[in-house]
Amino acid sequence: MPLIEVTAFEPRFEDEEKSRRLIEALTDALVSVYGEASRAETWVVLNGVAPNRWGFGGKLRT
Repeated sequence: MPLIEVTAFEPRFEDEEKSRRLIEALTDALVSVYGEASRAETWVVLNGVAPNRWGFGGKLRT
């Protein structure tokens, strides 16, 4: 079972249509490499993180 995980700030996933298109596009990309049989087995998980729980460069993202 292929699993694709995407983690980004929560607002990126607020638009259901964009999330749907992202899941479809990521699945299509994987299928283009591994073949159509992998489509039914491919999972895509969109993980939204609040900016106050995300840091980079040693600093909290706010």
